[in-house]
Amino acid sequence: MTNTMAYAYCNIGRWIADCPRPHCSNAIALEPKQATFHCGGHDGCRMIAPIVWPADADEISDALAARPVPATRNWAPAGHWQATVTGFPDGQTAGELRAETAEHVDQEV
Repeated sequence: MTNTMAYAYCNIGRWIADCPRPHCSNAIALEPKQATFHCGGHDGCRMIAPIVWPADADEISDALAARPVPATRNWAPAGHWQATVTGFPDGQTAGELRAETAEHVDQEV
C-alpha cells in the first residue's frame, strides 16, 4: 500500500514535507498550516497529497525559535525516517523541546 499523506517536519527552522510517492526524493517548503502537498518544480512527480501537521505546530515552532543555533531547530514526528536513520529524537512535545533547549543553553559559556 502506498502512503498518500505528506508529513510536515521542521528542518533548520523551516517546515517541509517529503513527497510520499515511492522513489521520489523531492521535498517542499511549507507555508504554515498548508493543507496540500504538490510535488512540483524541477523533477517533481506531480503528486498531490494532504499534509499531516502536528496538532501543536505553533508551539513547536515557538520552542524551536528560542534555540540560538539555527541548525538545531529541528523536529520530526514519531517514526519519521530521518530521525530513525540519524538517531535524532522524534515525536517530541513542545515542552520537551523547551527543556532540551534549556539544558543545552545552560551549558554554553
